Amino acid sequence: MKRLAVTAGRVMTPDRIILDGVVLVEGAKILEVGSRTAVRFSEGEFEVVGHHSRHLLAPGFIDIHIHGALGRDVMEGTDEAVEAISRFLAAHGTTSFLATTLTASPIATLKAVEALGGFVDRPLPGARMLGLHLEGPFINPEKRGAHPAKHIRRPSTLIFDQLLARSGHRVKLITLAPEVEGGLELIRFARSKEVIVSLGHSNATLQEAQAAFGLGAGNATHLFNAMRGFSHRDPGTVGAVLTAPQIWAELIADGVHVSPAAIELCLRCKGAERILLISDAVCATGMPEGQYRLADTEITLSEGTCRTPDGTLAGSILTQDQALRNMVGWTRLPVQSVLGMLTRNPAQSLGIADSKGTLAAGKDADMVLLDRNLRVHTTIVQGEVSHNVG
Repeated sequence: MKRLAVTAGRVMTPDRIILDGVVLVEGAKILEVGSRTAVRFSEGEFEVVGHHSRHLLAPGFIDIHIHGALGRDVMEGTDEAVEAISRFLAAHGTTSFLATTLTASPIATLKAVEALGGFVDRPLPGARMLGLHLEGPFINPEKRGAHPAKHIRRPSTLIFDQLLARSGHRVKLITLAPEVEGGLELIRFARSKEVIVSLGHSNATLQEAQAAFGLGAGNATHLFNAMRGFSHRDPGTVGAVLTAPQIWAELIADGVHVSPAAIELCLRCKGAERILLISDAVCATGMPEGQYRLADTEITLSEGTCRTPDGTLAGSILTQDQALRNMVGWTRLPVQSVLGMLTRNPAQSLGIADSKGTLAAGKDADMVLLDRNLRVHTTIVQGEVSHNVG
């Protein structure tokens, strides 16, 4: 069984930063975490990874909202597409993800979830797929964003149950609009199947969003975007999320979807402990400017943003390591607090904090070595080096 000793000038653990630290790995699990003086190992028995005293070793990033990269989309459902996305994510510090679907025709959606379900828990060359995130089709047409209107469906427990079954019960998260007829019933049904419900692409009022929270909806999809905004007489979906301390809030920290001032407002309302930094990356991520396809829609990547022909934002080209650098630059938070939004928080939100999201004995050996500029040097997934700049 392969054994690694991953060393760094700083090692981020759940309760502190260990200086001159080391993480011992056996197979896919962490054996021990501590300082080099406290943790003894023989270089003959362990392959040593990482030697730079200025590097920071952190848990691997978890992206719960990612559509694609390198010209590929998860909904293709092919080995070539998923493996390309997997490698790309690992190169940017992401070690696990939820493959996120977009509203599409019933046939295309069923085909995609069936194919994607087969990749969950399967060895991949980079980041591992934890499950599926269904973004749609049960959304509000008024807040559809780049989702094609012709494929939006009224919330249906029957259709959702079919999708769940075809995925092999690999759906972990669904984004829906609770105010649409059938939305509250679907929340109850999804929670009974242990699927996390996120409010998004929604025009819900404060009261409608609060009713959804009362039934078990626990997340908000890309906060501020494609949802009813805040005003002093109509707090809307945004107001409901900001004033509900138990709700996890996704943020796209690319400087386009949400301004740094709005992010500061979110931080003051919710605290760093309830924010999930996602990418919402689409197939144009990592690609040159030009035209790409997002489901049935042509999108244009220009000047760092993806838009539909009518100018609507269509996902992002953000990576999680860039989100980390952006947040550290925009806020006065210590780097470990921002890292928590990419690691500990998503693990807790998915109910997998016993195995992922922190560096501790017995946890999965998912980790990333970052240089002093917070750029990815090495990514380790399940004890295997998936990316290394040398």
